[in-house]
Amino acid sequence: MSLRDVREVVVASPDVAESARFHRAAFDLEVLGTDDGSALLGVPGSTGGRLRLVPAADRPAGWTPPALWDPGARLLGIYSRDLSATVSAIADAGGRPRTPVTYPYGAASLSELVAQGADGIWWTVPQAVAGAHRPSPAFAADASRLHSELHTVVLVVDDHDAAVRFFVAGGLRVAFDGTMTGPDFEELVGMPAGAALRLAFLVGPDEAPARVEIMSFTGVTAADRGDDPVGIRRIVFVADDPAADRAVLIAAGAQELDGGLLRGPAGVEIALVAREQR
Repeated sequence: MSLRDVREVVVASPDVAESARFHRAAFDLEVLGTDDGSALLGVPGSTGGRLRLVPAADRPAGWTPPALWDPGARLLGIYSRDLSATVSAIADAGGRPRTPVTYPYGAASLSELVAQGADGIWWTVPQAVAGAHRPSPAFAADASRLHSELHTVVLVVDDHDAAVRFFVAGGLRVAFDGTMTGPDFEELVGMPAGAALRLAFLVGPDEAPARVEIMSFTGVTAADRGDDPVGIRRIVFVADDPAADRAVLIAAGAQELDGGLLRGPAGVEIALVAREQR
């Protein structure tokens, strides 16, 4: 009995067609289907790590995009084989890429960029290093692809340990949990000098995309953006036994919502689907 991976992330957009255009141009995601004004994007042949765009109310007058450290379902992640090419693709598509940064990562180093794209969503884009990145069916099937499918969805939370415990109760495993400080990370995410980022990386038994990250910050000024009409709304998990896993998550603190949905950390909606439905 366990959560396994993220089949799709649901994003509310006031302009689904424009949002789809951005994600196709910036990250090579393809429109796999449309239904009632929504669009499902992903990589053909990769059954996980997809992005579903659904209609949302228009942004209110004076709306500004959230800060990266504002609590909520805040970021999506995707691998790139060439960060310079990704910077150009994001900028050309109308996003706002930050400068890529290379920082120590275990015994080696990792290059990564952070960008803000359509619908106020932040993106984390690590460089895919042959033999070092986590599984990506999109890359395995096509060595010429610049970008993978979604490799992660990131929740920014106030209570880091509680959020990690919630997903561990559901069967995910902590692959990494550490604090990042200093000029490299200040440059990477744009946080103030002296601020700190704590990051936990949670994976299912197969480490299949997409996976879950928990972020929390200290030394920043954050705002509650939970009532925003646009942005990441729902995580759809593949589960071994949706009914049993639902009960486990409720026992771990999830709030029951209409339509079989749950509300989890950072206010994100959670849906569970069985493996055989993939």
